[in-house]
Amino acid sequence: MKFEESYALIKEKYDEMDMTNVDKDFSAIICLTGKNPGYVYVAYQGKKKIIEPIKRDKANIFVTMSDATFEDLIYKRIAPFKAFTTGKVQAKGNVFLALSLYKKIKK
Repeated sequence: MKFEESYALIKEKYDEMDMTNVDKDFSAIICLTGKNPGYVYVAYQGKKKIIEPIKRDKANIFVTMSDATFEDLIYKRIAPFKAFTTGKVQAKGNVFLALSLYKKIKK
């Protein structure tokens, strides 16, 4: 999957997320490595969703995975917990926040 397709999927899922009970601003950087690398900056600031295909230096959450692992997660070939515990997904920062946001993604 090309980075542009990965970005479009991340954007689609983020646009669908219900942020009703999110009362704190946050920012996250998703780093995809592998054959089709790229960065996605996702933030929620002042009740506004922000998503951009750029690299930023500061965020509450940093998530790194290969483009192949991202595809496996999207198509449910691997569970998020397994991907994290086996090292296929690395997360730094507020991991609890990352997990709570993941639960808000519409399946």
